[in-house]
Amino acid sequence: MRRPPAGRDPAERPPFWRPGAVPALLQAVLVTTTGVLPAFLVGALTVQIRDDLSLGPAQMGIAAATLFTVSGLLARRLGRFVQTVGAGTGIAISAALATVALGVLAVAGSYLVLLAGLAVGGLANALAQPAANLRISRAVTSARLGLAFGIKQSSIPAATMLSGLAVPVIAVSIGWRWAFAMGACLAAAIATWSLVGAGLRPADDAPEEATARPDHGTPPRALLVVTIAGALAAAAATSLGVFLIDSAVRIGMTPSTAGLVFAVAAGSGLVLRIVWGAVIDRHPGRSPYVFMANLLTGGAVGFLLLTVGTEVTVALGAWLAFASGWTWTGLLHFAVVRDNRARAALATGTLQTGVSLGSAAGPLLFGLVVEVTSYRTGWFVAAGTALAAATLFRVGRHMIRSSRGLPTGRGSIIRDKERT
Repeated sequence: MRRPPAGRDPAERPPFWRPGAVPALLQAVLVTTTGVLPAFLVGALTVQIRDDLSLGPAQMGIAAATLFTVSGLLARRLGRFVQTVGAGTGIAISAALATVALGVLAVAGSYLVLLAGLAVGGLANALAQPAANLRISRAVTSARLGLAFGIKQSSIPAATMLSGLAVPVIAVSIGWRWAFAMGACLAAAIATWSLVGAGLRPADDAPEEATARPDHGTPPRALLVVTIAGALAAAAATSLGVFLIDSAVRIGMTPSTAGLVFAVAAGSGLVLRIVWGAVIDRHPGRSPYVFMANLLTGGAVGFLLLTVGTEVTVALGAWLAFASGWTWTGLLHFAVVRDNRARAALATGTLQTGVSLGSAAGPLLFGLVVEVTSYRTGWFVAAGTALAAATLFRVGRHMIRSSRGLPTGRGSIIRDKERT
């Protein structure tokens, strides 16, 4: 029988979930999903939208970048706003903006209207992340924080999976505009739910453990390095989400098959984000930064498989790139929020600035590279970007440990006894 840790009475162990945590977590997942859904629907439906509006790869890259650029530029300011007004208000406003964004995209008849809808979606996403993280920080115990963020960040592959399924199920049968219209209905339902409360805890009543002891805090310079690493990792991963289907179609896959490959790969990433969150909870002494670096290295291998350009290698590469190269986000949010629980929205706003700008720059630059060269070159660049992010996560961990007077040598990677 497994013994409880020394010094802790088994009767005092925290509950698996705090009362009200499950609906709070569900709401966080849904609002994060609708916050990014406009961008990934545009990516998955690139073939149909491009043909209908007569657009090229570079224009589609700019379109996808629009949402994340707006989100990155405003994330820190809106994180401060959410910290002031509370998670419930932030979630309601984000879902309402997502409803507008998806509605505009559903009726877009020109490139400018498409960009306008994505810009509104950027506002929704900038509010969604800090509001969702604040909700989780206030509702979930420390013992389940990793799992909670793994579930919450599964919303990103959920959005990509839904987008991939939208190709054969909706776009091919009744038209791409209906996919955006259905997304708008989902966002409207979330906005309504957040306004009526749906049995959630009173607005952002912070659990005692989030305020009873001081946060370790992430040193500003280390947070900057981690944010840059997140930006690079997001640049590679978001390019995958936006351009995978078009790339697969270019090498001979049918749009329906490419959409299914996309959906299966994204679904695997969804499950693994939750698994990694549970793993980090069971091993709280392990460094999430080293974990993320290892995942991104595996993701780089997936991007390299995409360069081969056969249907088999594209399917395998897509799976590995999603399953390893895009399952680090829950660990990143967990690592930052764990050390900044009382000011989770503010810390998330800073982090999200980098992640969103990376998500914007990635598809934009990737689209330009593809237009000038080829998809093969673009996937090579994505692999190099993922490896650079892995290196910076290790550097950030080194800086955090140094600031706390902890050892930073190779042996410290095996077991981190402090929050790193």
